[in-house]
Amino acid sequence: MSAIKEEQAKIEKQEKKIEKFKDYPLDHQIKRALGELGFNSPLEVQAITMPLIFEGKDLIVKSQTGSGKTAAFAIPICEKIDVELERPQVLVLTPTRELAVQVKEDMVDIGKYKGLKFCALYGKQPMELQRKELKQNPHVIVATPGRMMDHILNKNVKLQSIKYLVIDEADEMLLMGFKTQLEAIINKLPLERVTLLFSATIPEEVHDLSQMYMISPQYIEVESEVTNIEKIEQIYYAVDGLKKVDFMKKMIKHEQPEKTLIFCNTQQQVDALFDIARKWDRSTCAVHGGMDQSVRMEKLRAFKKGAYKTLIATDLAARGLHVRGITHIINYGVPFDHENYVHRIGRTGRVDEVGIAITLVIPSEMERFKALEDFLGYKIPCKGGHVEKKPKENPEKKNAKNRYKEGPKKGADVKIQINAGVNNSNLKRSDILASIRSISGVTSDDIGKIDMRETTTNVAILNGKERLIIKAFESKKIKGKMYRAKRG
Repeated sequence: MSAIKEEQAKIEKQEKKIEKFKDYPLDHQIKRALGELGFNSPLEVQAITMPLIFEGKDLIVKSQTGSGKTAAFAIPICEKIDVELERPQVLVLTPTRELAVQVKEDMVDIGKYKGLKFCALYGKQPMELQRKELKQNPHVIVATPGRMMDHILNKNVKLQSIKYLVIDEADEMLLMGFKTQLEAIINKLPLERVTLLFSATIPEEVHDLSQMYMISPQYIEVESEVTNIEKIEQIYYAVDGLKKVDFMKKMIKHEQPEKTLIFCNTQQQVDALFDIARKWDRSTCAVHGGMDQSVRMEKLRAFKKGAYKTLIATDLAARGLHVRGITHIINYGVPFDHENYVHRIGRTGRVDEVGIAITLVIPSEMERFKALEDFLGYKIPCKGGHVEKKPKENPEKKNAKNRYKEGPKKGADVKIQINAGVNNSNLKRSDILASIRSISGVTSDDIGKIDMRETTTNVAILNGKERLIIKAFESKKIKGKMYRAKRG
């Protein structure tokens, strides 16, 4: 790592960055797709890397998952592909099949109007089906190393026209033991190509890989102005195991999440919870490793596209699932692996979004939950809950009522009106909610019903916090814009 830093100066932020995607030298078909996706201005990783990819530079990009890095390489690559040359020109390697599917779909969304063809190659899908896809000469191949190697050995794929190699989540790939396969694949590619390496961390193995297979790579480190974890409100509720399902139902009804991901610790727990939850809401689906691969992929695609509002899953979905718009993560149980908690909650608060992560803790899990807090290095606030058999109650927690036992909190509230509505740059209820939650001294308990209209939003504020919130909106921004607040 130090060698790269000595040889390659860090890329400084350009003083005059292009403000909008419409100002980039992009084909109108790419711009049309970006407009439909709601991509207006480039994120930091995109603004820095895209001009260099257009110049044909080899890059090592240290950037966290969820920073917008897929679009950072997908946009310029889709622009540069020669659509008339019906041969694979781009190879993207990913560590997991879930990520392979995700990256392929993201690239399809960007390149669909240009007439580009894409395919994803991964294990546990019939080789013959993939061989037929390869015979169609896709412009872009997204693959896991193992399955890509299978197709190379079976002479199913033509690689002589590859112009771009993207190694996504390189640290994860090497950690999973793909080094030998990765090197074997790279040795089959043309020497004259652009190589782009993306990684959340740059361990020695990643550095060695870049030394061997990249030409004078430029090193870019993108540190988000707000880290993913800081954009996620984390809370927990102490609940009784026998009443956990009812508690969660009331909680979801009060929160009114736009898109929810519920994590369970076992496949059996997913199935049992799904059987109950789909009776409340038909827009609920479930995935776990015991399901058929094609069914699982179909459900994940449908969730991503918005056909379902709620996904119930095992930790299978904690990595490699990148879905915009997830407002709520619910841990139905405390995860057994502390790192899985971090991966779980990282499915929200992505890119320019914020979110909330809620963990339901039953008495038998409390010791494991405290160990999780020790691992994280901070305390997660308790927002109340209900436990049937309580030991002597801690006086400090005496007022922590069961927020949802009788439904949303009753009592006096004051309505405030914010001059922002659904017509304002496609603002959503979650944007308003997250902005109010971020005000110092305001918690979820202080926020009641949110009624969004075309140009205004009425919010019920409890506990006398209305003055604090109105004052904060004198300088507070929602998605980069100022909006005034007053008594409704």
